[in-house]
Amino acid sequence: MNSIFERLDHWADKTPDKLLYSFLDINGNQIDKYTYSEFIYRTNAIASSLHNEYHFKKNDRILLAYPPGLEMICAFFACARLGLIPVPVYPPTSHGFESSLNKMTYIAKDCQAAAILTSRDYYWSIKLNLSRTSISEFSLVESYISKLNWINTEDFRDLNKNGFPVGHSEILFLQYTSGSTSEPKGVMVSHQNIIHNCDLAADHVPNAVTWLPQYHDMGLIGYYLYIALKGGNTYGFSSIDFIQRPGLWLETMSKYKATASSAPNFAFDYCLRPGKISEKTLETLDLSSLQYLMTAAEPVIPSTYMRFLKFFEPYGLNPSSFFAAFGLAENTLAVTNYGKTYVTVDQTSFKQNKLKILPPNISDKTQRTEIMSCGTTLGDITVKIVDPETRYGLKDEQIGEVWIAGKSKCLGYWNKPELSKEMFQASIVGENSNANNYLRTGDIGFMHQDELYICGRAKDMIIVRGLNYYPQDIEKIVEETASHHVRHGFVAAFDVFDEEEKLVVVVGVKNPKSVPDPVKIVDEIRRGLNVQTHAIAFVPARDIPKTSSGKIMRHKAKELYVDGKFNILQQFSGTAEAELFAEDAQENSPFEELKRKYGLKGNETYSLGKAGLESIDLVVLMHDIKELLKDKGADALAKQIDIRLIQEISISELFDLVDQFDNSSALAIIRLKNMLSRLQKEHKQFERKMMLSDVKLTFDPAPPVYDPSRKTTNVLLTGGTGFFGPFILKSLLEQTDHKIYVLVRANTEAQGMERLWSAMESLGPVAKEFAGKFKERVVAVCGDLGQHQLGLARDTWDFLAHNVEEIYNNGAVVNYLFNYDKMRNINVIGTNEILKLAFEGNPKVFNHVSTTFIFGWAVKDVLYETDSNDDLDLLDFGYSQTKWVSEQVVKDALSRGLKGRIFRPALITPSIDGGGHNFDISIRLLAFMINNGIGVDTHNQVSFTPADVAANNIVAISNLPDTINKTYHVVRDQYSNMMDITNIITQITGKEFHTFKIKEFVPEVIDRCTKDDLLFPLLDFLVRSVDNISSMEFKLYDSSNFQNARNVSKWGVADPTLEETVKGIVLFLKKNKIISV
Repeated sequence: MNSIFERLDHWADKTPDKLLYSFLDINGNQIDKYTYSEFIYRTNAIASSLHNEYHFKKNDRILLAYPPGLEMICAFFACARLGLIPVPVYPPTSHGFESSLNKMTYIAKDCQAAAILTSRDYYWSIKLNLSRTSISEFSLVESYISKLNWINTEDFRDLNKNGFPVGHSEILFLQYTSGSTSEPKGVMVSHQNIIHNCDLAADHVPNAVTWLPQYHDMGLIGYYLYIALKGGNTYGFSSIDFIQRPGLWLETMSKYKATASSAPNFAFDYCLRPGKISEKTLETLDLSSLQYLMTAAEPVIPSTYMRFLKFFEPYGLNPSSFFAAFGLAENTLAVTNYGKTYVTVDQTSFKQNKLKILPPNISDKTQRTEIMSCGTTLGDITVKIVDPETRYGLKDEQIGEVWIAGKSKCLGYWNKPELSKEMFQASIVGENSNANNYLRTGDIGFMHQDELYICGRAKDMIIVRGLNYYPQDIEKIVEETASHHVRHGFVAAFDVFDEEEKLVVVVGVKNPKSVPDPVKIVDEIRRGLNVQTHAIAFVPARDIPKTSSGKIMRHKAKELYVDGKFNILQQFSGTAEAELFAEDAQENSPFEELKRKYGLKGNETYSLGKAGLESIDLVVLMHDIKELLKDKGADALAKQIDIRLIQEISISELFDLVDQFDNSSALAIIRLKNMLSRLQKEHKQFERKMMLSDVKLTFDPAPPVYDPSRKTTNVLLTGGTGFFGPFILKSLLEQTDHKIYVLVRANTEAQGMERLWSAMESLGPVAKEFAGKFKERVVAVCGDLGQHQLGLARDTWDFLAHNVEEIYNNGAVVNYLFNYDKMRNINVIGTNEILKLAFEGNPKVFNHVSTTFIFGWAVKDVLYETDSNDDLDLLDFGYSQTKWVSEQVVKDALSRGLKGRIFRPALITPSIDGGGHNFDISIRLLAFMINNGIGVDTHNQVSFTPADVAANNIVAISNLPDTINKTYHVVRDQYSNMMDITNIITQITGKEFHTFKIKEFVPEVIDRCTKDDLLFPLLDFLVRSVDNISSMEFKLYDSSNFQNARNVSKWGVADPTLEETVKGIVLFLKKNKIISV
């Protein structure tokens, strides 16, 4: 077997509908998921677009810079499928941005990356971050990665019609060593490495839970690659969410009956800290399903292991399932496993590199050290203990460097042939020439009773929370930060154990009476390397231990520090300072209450658009942020907060940006305002480009061949549970004898039917005869417009493809706040999916419910049914943008032979008897005007059409064969304006209106509107749109096609009077207790 895809494809063929990956938010709610077949399709869609649009060459290196989620995994497999070499990297965020960017830049240069794949959220977040930091030269020619092509893979939703050739590279991917920036090395991992190590490490079909970073070997390989190769599944979530709520890890394992999970030692200790795991979590916790709970990636502390086991054993944790392991990226992942014991060794002998194992019950604890077993060697991997100086092999219970051989050993370091030869092709003195070439791990250990024990590192590498840091990097920062106080070469950095590994820096100062500012040093280390300093100790320079040649003796410095033998002039606790600062910031920051109010931590790596906030919450959040900015005197900046752009950046970047205003000068605020203005302009251009790229079908259908003798007997309706959908369903039941299949989001058909019936009841009392028709002829189809193939199983898709003759495509997200990207998936991609079904199997007639909003804020005097707004004039909000694009896609389908009609309703209102569930913009605005007694004096055409009449006429026209391939404006025959509406409301209710011109009306609305008003979520939209509304005051809609077709049909219904229409609106408002008259 030469490729990981042989196994992945095997499982996709065998278990296509089985869950492969699920990704959760901090509350455990699923935010993304793929079955095996969905994952294959998604990765192939990315691969086909990469191949056809960017023309990369085999073995090109491609950086993957993604926030936590499943898109990075999709991109990884897509690259590998093409024979490209993916290179996962940590995506720089506002926390430790400079150090992360430096490392990412180094990696890009080292591997000569051809491009960077990312998500749209992250792209805009890094643009924001770079724009407001001191390293804004990213946008200039000096920066290496600014010259690379940043490709948003979320745009690749469907297979490119030209397909792609499957490629194969011997190197599957490059795994760069973690930690600081001193030349991280790219480990070349092959397909064979992954397959071999997977077979040894994964001992069952795993049902896994992980929060480990996806750019790190244990997270990526162990819980995404191996899972796919073994036919298992993974529930993942962000490591940030684990830190914020460690109980989520345990809850997820319990809820989904996980069989496998892993974490570093610090995570197990973290869960044991007081208050970290709530009593509520423990009440229902059940860990009995676990077969494989591994602690690895950093030294395992025996006391932590034992305490965790003791605490959670009553909650089902089986001692046989909990163990320690050893591995490293250079050997793919795993070397040994199943360590469940520890030994006690004499500390004095141990410091001299000699091993003396003591009885476990020795009373003098000060003279002993406990070391955890990492278990036995996996499969055919060979582990030897070698003297690193002489290179002679050592016996059991002798301490030396750990060397490894076997098929899991990786190919070497990228573009470092000499280092690769030294580290990957080492030989043991005395072994014959045909013996193994060994990997030198740099770790010091010994074998005892066939189990490996790790007791240190040959080099001075510092490990904090599983990440490697070179002491030289830390020491250099200290010397540069405090150059007036510190002599070059008199700083020692090392890690110490205090329940977990922590960074300590001992600084030799020139003058004992003058020490540098420790806070500044800690800040610079954090900024430069993104690591927290546990402690800084200032000592006389002469006390720093050195060799005779002048090299720092870091191990000796560590020993002196731990034993308390340094003459410390002053000591500073960086950890305590950070905790104090965090507490103080939480108490004092006005934005903390904002975060608590909306259930946000402020460090989420996904955008507000993906946070699941309803539009009301989104608007209120933006409003509160603006008010806080105004309170801080940043009125100009508050006006610059554009909800359309803010939806794109990550939540962490948003709050980090807002927090900057606390101490910003007036000049800084002006610069931030200008920066946001530039980004908004760029975002607008980006959005337009995306829209234009979406106007064609994402697939290449064969020309449909219609059977003229085939009559319509089965209809598919989308959007059946929205406001307008139930009216269309009712009209289909009244005017036809068709079987009606309705796409509905539900887990079962019964739940789907329940939702549909509830929607029908919103129209008003249902006659017994009509209820019988509904039961006999309506079928709920559980699916989702936003999913590939509508989220349908293959047999359901095939059934609809071959049995449905006509489709009414009414499904869409209707929202005036969300931007194009937020609504694209359902309104645009969903239209492509339903059109794909229309072409497949039996060709279908496609009736598309569009909107007059496709004209945006057009100022043309008369808009005809043949007009299409081809120039995208004044389309500046997501609903109008996505509906314009979806209509263009439908027109492309019609140009390829599909038969269909396009209907453009204007403002659809409740039925003439007040039925329906409509809380659209017109209803919200009218309710506000009635409750506040204010009206607007403007000549803008207001084309209110009752939903029952509009739906009736759409179905009536669709039943006429000669209406095919035309567009219809579903608007009132006669002109009316808002003054006409309010005059009728006065006649009906007696309510008087104080009338304002449009320019004065909007300020009145702003002054009177509160968060409790239905109109409040649309306030920002109204304010932004007032000039556009004014400019189109005399615009009219022509509806000649619509009127002619309606009048020909025996089912056609003429417009009700304006009085009847308004009466229906008032009835609806009263029935729902929205107005007080």
